[in-house]
Amino acid sequence: MSTILKVEDIHVAYGRIKIIPGLSFELREGEVLGVIGPNGAGKTTLMNALIGLVIPTQGKIIFDGVDITKMSPEKRCHLGLGRTYQIPRPFEGMTVFENVLVGASYGAGRTEAKARPYCIEAIKKVGLYEKKDILAGQLTLLDRKRLEIARALGTNPKILLLDEVAAGLTEAEVQDVQDLVADLKTTGITIMWIEHVIKTMVESTDKLMCLSTGSLLRYGDPLETMNCAEVQEVYLGVDEE
Repeated sequence: MSTILKVEDIHVAYGRIKIIPGLSFELREGEVLGVIGPNGAGKTTLMNALIGLVIPTQGKIIFDGVDITKMSPEKRCHLGLGRTYQIPRPFEGMTVFENVLVGASYGAGRTEAKARPYCIEAIKKVGLYEKKDILAGQLTLLDRKRLEIARALGTNPKILLLDEVAAGLTEAEVQDVQDLVADLKTTGITIMWIEHVIKTMVESTDKLMCLSTGSLLRYGDPLETMNCAEVQEVYLGVDEE
């Protein structure tokens, strides 16, 4: 598998507050990379930097061989970066299909006619096809999470960035999300997934990256990463004996 995303020593700050003081890693095509870390570790800031909501003051972001460090979010989306948000905010007065159509057309820069097949495919992938004509405001939390993923999939991304899509769900619903991600992986899509559910990160990822104060603490096999004493101390609050 070839490298599809390369982050080279990026620095991100909000004013004088440095959130990411220098971070480098690679993501290989077809992998599921989990991202963990305590609150304030820089996980969401990293995702915002990848999609262009914040611009690094230093370093490079190379996506599929293209330097996107200073590229607009719209152009990044057109190239194949799709992102979900932790709290789903669909257009509640629009149907499931119409919500996905917005992403598939405006987000991906397609005409409505060309976007429709991508909408249907995305809705089927997340298991919402039977509910495609239901208003988004009537969906359960789990289905809102599915819709959030479908809206990103509608842009036909090469990399799907998931931001805590399991947050707030029951154990059974979390398993549904894990199964969905596993199904998506079989299609060849590359996934980077921020999550706090440890079981999910160990079972559903190929590699696991732990951040602490914006820096890379550990990167590698999910189980080995979680069993690392330093990761347990920083992330779980477990003191070394």
